[in-house]
Amino acid sequence: MDEEMISTPEASDRSRIASVGACLLLLSLLFGCGGAVPDLPAPQTLEHAAAAGTTELLLENARADARAQLTTLEEIGATLRPYDRIYRPRGEGPFPAVLLFHGCSGSTLSHEEDWANFYNALGIAVFAVDSITPRGLDWQQVCDLRILTGRERASDVLASLEYVRELDYIDSQKLALSGFSHGAWTIWELLGLAGREQNPLNLAEWPQRGLEGVRATFLFYGPCLENWNVPIPTIAFLAENDRYIDEQTCIDARARNEENSEFLSVVIFASATHTFDHARPNAANRAAGSVYDAEATRAARLEIARRLGELFAPEERAH
Repeated sequence: MDEEMISTPEASDRSRIASVGACLLLLSLLFGCGGAVPDLPAPQTLEHAAAAGTTELLLENARADARAQLTTLEEIGATLRPYDRIYRPRGEGPFPAVLLFHGCSGSTLSHEEDWANFYNALGIAVFAVDSITPRGLDWQQVCDLRILTGRERASDVLASLEYVRELDYIDSQKLALSGFSHGAWTIWELLGLAGREQNPLNLAEWPQRGLEGVRATFLFYGPCLENWNVPIPTIAFLAENDRYIDEQTCIDARARNEENSEFLSVVIFASATHTFDHARPNAANRAAGSVYDAEATRAARLEIARRLGELFAPEERAH
């Protein structure tokens, strides 16, 4: 599919000059990690990196230096599951399900509830997975890429899939993933790992069922890093006025990965900012000058509804 530009009402000019919030600055690091990296001292924070123009170096260092203690999907599940928020549509099921993964500043309840209402109206259950609160992590350090990088957090997605597949009210063959900011980065990393059956940093091996049952992924204002080759339809929803993500890198990702480009769609919303779908943004979003864009959010939801209507359509039974 070709990339698409969607015009929406112009966002406030103030958002373009607002002070940079540490969480959202994470994504400016993810403009792509190819090519030579300047031999400069690594900045200590994302804000320093953005000011110095050395965000690629910080990202390269973070990915190269990332370490994680080995664990298992069972242990991860035991840590995360008490903090899940599950939103079920009316009826008995089994329902398709979408798993939501928040950004680096943590879960924003109003944001996930807005998305849960949207999906529930389509007859789809929602599982909102919190990766930060159960571990008692400092979200600032997550945003500074000091802990819980995408290749480690990818195991949260795998552990959550293992859990959801076993629920009797969920159709285990009709699952989708949606990530926002750091969550989008996490899912993109997971797609790359899946193509190679390479284990996340904190797992000893790639799990047997992996991404079984995942029919689509929806990635909001996240980076497009290295290529992946799994046949899972993916839409990258990007904002033209996003100070932290260069939409051109996602367009380039399709071009350099021709054999798999049919599975990646890029939708760019003109005049939209980072976290454009947060009607009631958290403090980190507000500090970064993000502006809610109702038209862009509506357009994204229409595209998701269309795509899932095709992928989750009831199967015809042979007579």
